[in-house]
Amino acid sequence: MKRIKPWLQKGSLKVKWSVGASIAIFLTFLIFGFLQYTLISRWLLHEEASSVAQVLDDLDSRVQNMDDLLSNRLLFQQVLEKDQSIRILDKSGKSVLVVRSEHSSNAKVPFVPVHSKVVSLMETKNEKILIGRTSFHSQSFNGYIEVIYPLYRYERLMRNVLFVMLVAGGIGLLLSALLGFIMAKNFLKPLQKLASTMQSIRKKGFQERMEPSQSKDEMGELTNIFNEMMDQIERSFNQQKRFVEDASHELRTPVQVMEGHLNLLNRWGKNDPVVLEESLQASLQELSRMKKLVEELLDLSRAEEMKIMKNDTGTDLIHVVERIIRNFKMIHEHFDFHFKYEKKEDYLVQISENHLEQILIIIVDNAIKYSDQITKVDIRLEKDANDAALIIKDYGIGIPEVDLPHIFHRFYRVDKARSREKGGNGLGLAIAKQLVEGYGGTIHASSKVGEGTEITIKLPLYKSGLIKN
Repeated sequence: MKRIKPWLQKGSLKVKWSVGASIAIFLTFLIFGFLQYTLISRWLLHEEASSVAQVLDDLDSRVQNMDDLLSNRLLFQQVLEKDQSIRILDKSGKSVLVVRSEHSSNAKVPFVPVHSKVVSLMETKNEKILIGRTSFHSQSFNGYIEVIYPLYRYERLMRNVLFVMLVAGGIGLLLSALLGFIMAKNFLKPLQKLASTMQSIRKKGFQERMEPSQSKDEMGELTNIFNEMMDQIERSFNQQKRFVEDASHELRTPVQVMEGHLNLLNRWGKNDPVVLEESLQASLQELSRMKKLVEELLDLSRAEEMKIMKNDTGTDLIHVVERIIRNFKMIHEHFDFHFKYEKKEDYLVQISENHLEQILIIIVDNAIKYSDQITKVDIRLEKDANDAALIIKDYGIGIPEVDLPHIFHRFYRVDKARSREKGGNGLGLAIAKQLVEGYGGTIHASSKVGEGTEITIKLPLYKSGLIKN
């Protein structure tokens, strides 16, 4: 057993499957064969016992007295079957007459007095014997009749049955091993392809995929799940790579600016108040940009790792929008905010109130930043059976059509110089998109240069107590 265990651990799955299938099929055949052998044995013994009982009945019906017993040897020969013998015993068990057939047994059979017909099995070292006994009564003789039947034919037949079963079992074992190997080879083919694809991924990169499976079984499902998982991993890897590159690029500029001003101070600014003031202000401005960039990166990271918490009421869109408008109105008094919604409707949505505020602040702040001529922002609410729509429209400079598909990407800025002047890092809309989609919603932008931009946010209406935090 200790030797088998390491072999099973080291052996291939194909071999293990083949061996396991072979053993399972062979054990099933063994149990079935054992039951079949036992049933055949019992049935044959019953038939042989019935044959012995039939001989006793024939003798009892044809023999009436002692004279019949002693004179009808020919009758006994007719009644006897092959291998059987008959003994006539007196009341004390002494043999009065013995009639033997060809190949009858020479085994010593003990005397057993009986009162009625009895058939019993006696086993010796070399053979099995059926013994039929019955009592005999007449005017001239009282005694017993015995029919002795050695089970040569039964044993010969059972040996043949056992031989056939062993041969069939051996053939079945070989066939089951072959069948198990073929089945294992076919069943494990997708796993081998999966292993090969993984090796290829390790060497070539995340772009490798398994061939899409058309089968509807578990292996086909595993193939499709693996490809979907690799798509997600590749996207995550590419996003992370792009994120690191973009973050490095964004941080490089303020670091270089600060380094330049510090060098300037080191050379000439120590005794020049103008240079000192200018360099300090520029350095503080770049530090502020770096701080804001780090905060936005943290916000984006949190948005990607939202957890679910219980909420029993949902979030009221009207209440949150009105509060955001009041806050911005205090800062930007010259801006007009128009809020429109159906007053008879309620707008409870499936989102955390804090996250909804964060999204609105990002969108409304952008609308204000890029509205130079017309200082007006329209906000309206719409609703259908499943979602509530929040539409925020400004009348600012707009976004070129070529840039629209990219504005929700990390660090993407339509005009880098303009965004830097406005204090933007290109992360706000990416954070908003991550938050909205985290709750099963959608965010979409439409814009025309010189006419303004419209942002549409759709959020699922509140139906259960699950809110993400």
